[in-house]
Amino acid sequence: MRNYQVAETKTIQVDGQDYLFLVADKAIFEMDRSTRATLVELGRKKPLTRQEILAGLTGIPAEDRDEFFRELLKRRVLIAKNESVSGHDNSQIHQASIPLKTLILHLTDACNLRCDYCYHTEWSDKPVEKKVMDTAAAHHAVDFLIEQSGDLGEIVLVFFGGEPLLNFKLIPAVVDYARQKASAKGKKVNFAVTTNGTLLRDEIVEYLQHNNIGVTVSLDGFDDIHDRYRRFPDGSPSYAVTLPKLQRLLDQSNHRPAVARVTLVDKPDRVPQILDHLLKLGFAEVGFAPVTTGHPDFQLDGQAMDLLLNEFETLAENFLQAAREGKFFGFSNLIDLLVSLHQGEVMNYPCGAGLGLFAVDPLGRLYLCQRFTGIDEFNMGDVFDGFNHNKLAKFREEAEISNKTDCRKCWVRTICTGGCYHEACVREGSHLKPNLHYCEWIKRWSEIGLEVYCQLAVEHPEYLEQLCLSRGYPAEPGL
Repeated sequence: MRNYQVAETKTIQVDGQDYLFLVADKAIFEMDRSTRATLVELGRKKPLTRQEILAGLTGIPAEDRDEFFRELLKRRVLIAKNESVSGHDNSQIHQASIPLKTLILHLTDACNLRCDYCYHTEWSDKPVEKKVMDTAAAHHAVDFLIEQSGDLGEIVLVFFGGEPLLNFKLIPAVVDYARQKASAKGKKVNFAVTTNGTLLRDEIVEYLQHNNIGVTVSLDGFDDIHDRYRRFPDGSPSYAVTLPKLQRLLDQSNHRPAVARVTLVDKPDRVPQILDHLLKLGFAEVGFAPVTTGHPDFQLDGQAMDLLLNEFETLAENFLQAAREGKFFGFSNLIDLLVSLHQGEVMNYPCGAGLGLFAVDPLGRLYLCQRFTGIDEFNMGDVFDGFNHNKLAKFREEAEISNKTDCRKCWVRTICTGGCYHEACVREGSHLKPNLHYCEWIKRWSEIGLEVYCQLAVEHPEYLEQLCLSRGYPAEPGL
């Protein structure tokens, strides 16, 4: 006789209404108090038979219990005793052929700034020759992306560095070549660039906009915050140099709005003001990330992270209010979380690194992602001879979430999936470890995101659909 058990769940309460978050399935349902009480009671017991469960549904009319039981099974609130509760089974993904969707091209290792917290300076204690990608290597990278993209109709090329605009002359050659090659295969290629903004000129801005190239600018906020760590090699500040050049970009970015990425080193209490400042400059969205560094002088301590969480919660409230007024509020951190919840895709890896995303250094060598470029341990082959399949399969097998013991019973595992590999490498000593140093922070931030999601799903489900469309996803049903 088959036995059943209540799946792992998390209850979210918003304005007196209960919502059920199914951990393994990353699904959210509205729930009345009677159902919640019933599930809590059933969850306290050992696996039960169908008849025992039906008898325990005392809050449900007898004639409705069979249908209610079937509905719980359909929604996977109830699961068979031996059924997996850890998420979708990706145990064989390391053996699978995964289409390559995104390739990040390091056009150059060089940068015209000397940011104090730059992670690239932490991996070596001696000067390294700065390499520049040439046309041949870039064309090989494009060919490799198209060849490895399988049946995907759209692929992505990201121009990165160092500072990629130091090698701007390569970008038009790559764009033209990639479009020609992709078109011949019936594919569309999208382009993006990440820059510090100091080298933007009128002709560069015009080219980026004319060719629909997405632009992300690394900018830390007001001049005093930005210039504290982001300076030129001679020590001179960069904000005043960057701002007028950015304004040219922002004034012309109606077709493809630019976004900003803020690295947080200190001043988390000024995050709302920084967001407001950058949005008023003309950025469509702003995302915040605590600095990833092993240097204790730059790391945000526990008190600063708590303060940051408070500010994020304030911004989440502002976001919800804007949504209720039909306005867009470009807080990227919350948008990404809401889109992830709405899509409901269960991943056993924290990101696409080593799956559908890789970075290519100037010499054509492949790495897990842009943050690991140049580190031999994370080299996975090259664009000339292809992947090192044994090494890649080993990474995929070892990095899978079920191998992270601390994550197996964590209710937030299908949202964060252990966290960034690079962050774990720096802060935990291995890319295969979960980011335990901010585990409690992520739990509370996920709760905030779920609370906002539930309110929007009930009040303005179309708003969630628009957010998904803005990220290139098809809209999915909500609650």
